[in-house]
Amino acid sequence: MGGFRLLAHTADMGIEATAASLEGVFIEAARGLRSIIFGETPIAATREVPVEVRGADSGELLVGWLSEILYLFEVHGLAPADFVVDEITGGTLRGKVKGESFDPSRHPVEREVKAITYHQLNVAKDAAGWWARLYVDL
Repeated sequence: MGGFRLLAHTADMGIEATAASLEGVFIEAARGLRSIIFGETPIAATREVPVEVRGADSGELLVGWLSEILYLFEVHGLAPADFVVDEITGGTLRGKVKGESFDPSRHPVEREVKAITYHQLNVAKDAAGWWARLYVDL
């Protein structure tokens, strides 16, 4: 079980992620964000950047996690390839973003993401596992 699908919305795009664990659903949502920005462009995992975000609940943590990935791309030029969530405990997420230096000739941007939003944000567990839905502002 696990994966993500992209959801169309007026001037926004959504991510719906599923996984067996909460950590897994955060990884799938990050893969969805990467897909929105880069599509299927191959990116190597030659660098690893530790990430720590805090939030009052799993929804805030998810927005913080994806916002940090977007920040690493926009400000530090890290094109994300893969994601690790080491732990989510007590309102803190600790993980890693793996990637390489952004090169527009090798990493064409399909969509520019302005921000991760709280619009229709939901993170929940059901009988099948964990799922999350959120939208990004394009």
